[in-house]
Amino acid sequence: MSLRHSMRRHFITGLVAILPLALTIGIVWLLIEKVGGFLGVYLTRIPLFTNISKSLSSFLGFIAVIIGIYLIGLITSGFLGRWFISQMDNLMARLPFVKGLYNAARQLVNTIFLDRSAFSKVVIIRYPWKNTYTLAFLTNEDKWKIGGKEFYNVFLPTSPNPTSGYYLLYPVDDVIETKMSIQEGFKIIASGGIIIPKERKFNA
Repeated sequence: MSLRHSMRRHFITGLVAILPLALTIGIVWLLIEKVGGFLGVYLTRIPLFTNISKSLSSFLGFIAVIIGIYLIGLITSGFLGRWFISQMDNLMARLPFVKGLYNAARQLVNTIFLDRSAFSKVVIIRYPWKNTYTLAFLTNEDKWKIGGKEFYNVFLPTSPNPTSGYYLLYPVDDVIETKMSIQEGFKIIASGGIIIPKERKFNA
């Protein structure tokens, strides 16, 4: 491996490692300074908060946003709330100039907040050809029995968006189990292989 290629690879790896932290800090700052500051202006009109500083009013506005998001989540967790969200998704998906942006934002949110506890193990399976392997997740270790053989429930995610993919019934004997965490598996798939684990030797 050339020095230039090695430096480029390490730079990209470092960038991928630090970007989530930078984005998190940026989003929190934006919420506190912009959204919190916007609501803080109205808070200072309440007699109890008239003499508080601008930074404190922004912080209180941010807390109000958090409480508001929680209440929205509480409401949308019910049947009527889920129905409303479903109708809104369908409406946004039909709008000519908005649907592309909305679908991309929906995929991003699903990628970030997907319930990864639904997966039990990171595994390696042969796909899509005989001598080609890919990462997948066991979704349920209760096996199927078909034609005298046992099959695992396997979710095969796509890259770089691991929230979409395929559900497969895969032969137990052809599934290679790993010790990687679900988080590590997601990082590898979402980065397209830029981030890889230290342990990469498995018996096929």
